[in-house]
Amino acid sequence: MTDSPTPATAESARSVPATLEDAEAAWLAAQTLPDPEPAIRALLHPDCVIVHSAVGHIHRTDDWLAYAKRMGRTSQVDTFDVTVQRFGTTAVVSCLQEMRVAYVPDLPPFVVQAAATRVWVRSSAGGWQLAHLQMARRLPPG
Repeated sequence: MTDSPTPATAESARSVPATLEDAEAAWLAAQTLPDPEPAIRALLHPDCVIVHSAVGHIHRTDDWLAYAKRMGRTSQVDTFDVTVQRFGTTAVVSCLQEMRVAYVPDLPPFVVQAAATRVWVRSSAGGWQLAHLQMARRLPPG
């Protein structure tokens, strides 16, 4: 299965999504917005922890958003081999991802591959928020 976000799904990232499927679509769409920070921040649980990179950085929301901003603009995200496990008010989504990231604005985007696991929790308002993201990326050679 391959999912690419569409501009229409980017609008759903501005509020807490009612379904897990909407939350996942909003997350993927938010990655490709010209300024993804507000849409991403709206999806994150206040206590969200992000573990990422080839060396396993552990960040809270603000530090991760600053790190992500330095990485360059993501123009496309495709997901493969998506697995969803539900445990009451918690859901775990695991997948392989390919992201096209423009590290240098004048060059074509570089394809970054990652194994990602997103842990979503149902908020008190009934929607879904991202509580934990673990993403093992294979970065370009330094």
